Amino acid sequence: MNFLTFTLVILLSGCAATYKPINPPALNYNSHDTQDGIALAYKYDVLREKGNSRYANKEDRKGVKLIAVQLTNNTDTILNVGKDVAFFSGENQIFPMEPNAAKESIKQIVPAYLPYLLLTFVNLTVTQSTSSRATTEVYPIGLALGPGITLGNMYVARSANNRMLNELYQYNILRRDIQKGETVYGIIAVRDLGYSPLSVKRIK
Repeated sequence: MNFLTFTLVILLSGCAATYKPINPPALNYNSHDTQDGIALAYKYDVLREKGNSRYANKEDRKGVKLIAVQLTNNTDTILNVGKDVAFFSGENQIFPMEPNAAKESIKQIVPAYLPYLLLTFVNLTVTQSTSSRATTEVYPIGLALGPGITLGNMYVARSANNRMLNELYQYNILRRDIQKGETVYGIIAVRDLGYSPLSVKRIK
């Protein structure tokens, strides 16, 4: 494989992806459930819907789902998520992952872009011919191309992972108090749930 072919292969293999916020308050929720005075609306596939296909593919491979949720407390008391109410799939209680654990499961691997450093050895050869002779010039474009693409992709991947983690913390509803009549929005991460229906129930 010559250097030109190698360069094309590595460039076409995929660059780092940015992260586009899920922003749960702005979503249209297509699944609803009400139990014990708590109204739940939720939505699967929010990463893919927002254009975060790199992270959505990691979800599929790792068996992790990010789910946007909307909770409304219609009771006459303050409810704490995790202490007073919990998420269920059927009769089985669901224990959402902590934000950092969710991020570690589906993050982009920053060192995975180090192979782009091999582009450092790529040269551009230009041959010019005249009627009397031919001249060849070699330009070491890889000296800028390799480190530039490597560092650029690593920066984008790290920034995207951090943006995702920040949003997971921003919309972390675990251990949150929901006031009487209040509606809150969150993102929960669960393992091995598929697309099972969700509900929220009071913990007796």
